[in-house]
Amino acid sequence: HDCERRMPRLSIVVPIYNVSEYLSRCLESLLDQTNNDYELLLINDCSTDSSLDIAKKFAEDRPDKISLISNPNNKGLGYTRNLGLSISKCEFITFVDSDDYVARDYVQRYLEAADRHHVDVIIGGYTRDIDGKLRRHFASNSIWSLTTYTIACAKMYRTDFLRNNNVHFSNIRCGEDIYFSSVLFCSKPSFYVMRYAGYYYYFNRKSITGTLNFEKNHEVFVSNLFNEITDTCPLSTLTPDQKWVIQYSYLANMFNALLVHNRGCGKALMHKKYQFVFEDAKKKFPDFEQNPYISLIKPKGQTIKIRVSVWLLVKLRQIRMDHFIYEMAARS
Repeated sequence: HDCERRMPRLSIVVPIYNVSEYLSRCLESLLDQTNNDYELLLINDCSTDSSLDIAKKFAEDRPDKISLISNPNNKGLGYTRNLGLSISKCEFITFVDSDDYVARDYVQRYLEAADRHHVDVIIGGYTRDIDGKLRRHFASNSIWSLTTYTIACAKMYRTDFLRNNNVHFSNIRCGEDIYFSSVLFCSKPSFYVMRYAGYYYYFNRKSITGTLNFEKNHEVFVSNLFNEITDTCPLSTLTPDQKWVIQYSYLANMFNALLVHNRGCGKALMHKKYQFVFEDAKKKFPDFEQNPYISLIKPKGQTIKIRVSVWLLVKLRQIRMDHFIYEMAARS
């Protein structure tokens, strides 16, 4: 009798939707690895361009390595990643977006780290690719690499840990990583952070992230995501410190929505968005102004950008001097 092929250690889930321009680069990088102990789960989310044809060609050429699945209708990134998680039979799982790509030693570095550090999550950095200009970003050895460093890619997870703790992605079609990261944090995983940036995050101007603007009402998405987070992980079940961390993550994401995604919306609309955000904050987290992480010093491992932004905006609000910052964003 033929022996069954040994299950590889790592599943790499690649959701595919209208990325014909980038998909070959992504898959070629994933097939050109120095460590072969992995499988590729390609999941097509009803692409309307030639992405499916490209994926089929790769799957036909490498049936030993690639499984190709198609959603019956367009479900979104969260559903598609969850499907990959449900299908995987491997010890570890990671996610690679189909317009991104990875270094040749990507699988090797993560699996080596897993062998040295018996943890639930291995966290790496990434290299941002904006029109060919590369800039490396490293994760800090702190809880913030599970929360406000929300990228679900560039991390490798113990599959059983995700399943046993019901860690999954939201079906809300924006900010899926925020939900996933928050639920993961509330599940208290052990983790190891390595100084490695072999995941290449390509800034695709046509992607959901690349097309965000004030008309998309990103602050409403953030509000809905945190409703879902606190439904899944009720605040009453969290430790006081966990509650402060989730609350801080909410503030960081809301301020980002106001000042970054709503740039240029005009003074009147910014005023409405501002009112929505702080009414929502008071409803969800009545004590948010007492959060001990709102400090220039306390949130160790937090990025300077987030640390200063959250501290400054809360402090200016307390003395009713924050309006000029939002007005500047509304005009820019």
